[in-house]
Amino acid sequence: MQTLRETFESVESERLAQIYRAAAELFCEKGFDGTSMSAVAEAVGVTKAAIYHFVPGGKAELLFAVMSYGMDRLEDYVITPARGIVDAETRLRTIIRNHVRIITSGASPNGHNPVTIVVEEVGGLSKEHRRTVDKRKRVYVDLIRDTLIQLNAENKLRPVDETVAAFSMLGTILWVARWYEPNGRLTAEQINDEISKLILGSLLRPQARLGKR
Repeated sequence: MQTLRETFESVESERLAQIYRAAAELFCEKGFDGTSMSAVAEAVGVTKAAIYHFVPGGKAELLFAVMSYGMDRLEDYVITPARGIVDAETRLRTIIRNHVRIITSGASPNGHNPVTIVVEEVGGLSKEHRRTVDKRKRVYVDLIRDTLIQLNAENKLRPVDETVAAFSMLGTILWVARWYEPNGRLTAEQINDEISKLILGSLLRPQARLGKR
């Protein structure tokens, strides 16, 4: 049974998540400059003062907070689980599937995933915040590239440059956030299957893919 403190922290955490998702949606729709704190408050259904209670630094801090929220989800659901996998091929498959899954599961009713999209829109950040976000992104790119380097050492990778391949793979996954539609022809898992086949087929030698789905 939760204590009163734990219940309060849970409510606070959920409210923050609502604020971040609403802000991300507005940033995507209207841009950073066109989004006001009042609009975020209205979208969440709270007062402007309540928004400043959670984000006292204003809109610039809110943008950074949204990006940090997106990167936290990436770390919790993709990076950390992948680091615990020794086999490089299994790790690569897990990275792809888990990343696509958090994009489709976090999609808004109109289809796109605003949090994922906003993480790529760094123009409104201060130099310090941009360095922080870029550093966290680099950790993920390095994980993918190191996985590809290991696969190459095991003669499982096609003759591709690992750095170019890492960025290309990441670009393919991130673009799902812009075109995915929850009520589209394919289910989220079917889309995950297709993205996985596309990426793995372009990166792995045929013998490395036999018997593994």
